[in-house]
Amino acid sequence: MSAARIASCLMRVADLERSVDFYRGVFGCTVAIREPDAALLLAPDGFQIYLRTHNAGRIREIDDIGVEQIIWSADSPEELHAIEQRLRTRYPSTYSNTLDGVSFVDGLDPDNIRVLVTYPTPQQFPREVIDRRLR
Repeated sequence: MSAARIASCLMRVADLERSVDFYRGVFGCTVAIREPDAALLLAPDGFQIYLRTHNAGRIREIDDIGVEQIIWSADSPEELHAIEQRLRTRYPSTYSNTLDGVSFVDGLDPDNIRVLVTYPTPQQFPREVIDRRLR
């Protein structure tokens, strides 16, 4: 039996251009499709991020149902550091630390959606516990 894998996500954003700029600048995504109210971004590994404008003023609560965040993984410590620096220029309170052999960079995107980046990847270093950030 073959397994399905996650290939893309949909994110509703307040300002499409600002979010496209953020994901291109911090993670090196490219724009595959651009429409007036939506864009399809491709991460360097091919993962697809659909961004769609959303005018609702309600802030998402922590206990809302649905995708809460996307967790990224860098291929090397150098790439994690470079992402941290790019993220820090946009969100100065970006936080980083290492716990149980996994390094974390924790920040926010333009819509205050949490951005978490790890090294090593789960394929390089399988996780044995769920980090407290995810509880």
